Amino acid sequence: MQIGIVGLGRMGGNIGRRLMRGGHQCVVYDHAPQATEALASEGAAGAKDLVDLIATLDVPRTLSG
Repeated sequence: MQIGIVGLGRMGGNIGRRLMRGGHQCVVYDHAPQATEALASEGAAGAKDLVDLIATLDVPRTLSG
């Protein structure tokens, strides 16, 4: 399953990590570029903004924020 996550603070980042460990593909975005880059370095697809996040997700789209 592919899941988009907006907000990569303590909770959002850990949700993304757990989902990826479970075999899910995550597309992530945070207003702080270093947070997005950190999760992207762990295997998530990083988005540069919300429009990019939505465009990267396959249809149907699921967002968690």
